[in-house]
Amino acid sequence: MEALEGSIGTVTLRMSQAEAVVLHEAIARAEFANDLGEIELQPVEQKVFSAVQQTLAPLIAGLGTDGYQGTLDRAYTAIDPKM
Repeated sequence: MEALEGSIGTVTLRMSQAEAVVLHEAIARAEFANDLGEIELQPVEQKVFSAVQQTLAPLIAGLGTDGYQGTLDRAYTAIDPKM
């Protein structure tokens, strides 16, 4: 994963497909467990997390289907083969 500073006021975060899947899942789990509310995020922070999740969703194979668990398992293994 790497971050690149772009034109004034922009940053590009480059990550692997596996990292994108894991990031999306972490946000989704935190929302489901209400952890994001418990840590009292400001509305702006909640908006950013939501935007990241919504932006990544179309790129994740099988999201919302029975095949998603396989996608998630492969992502975890790609990042940490010991999983």
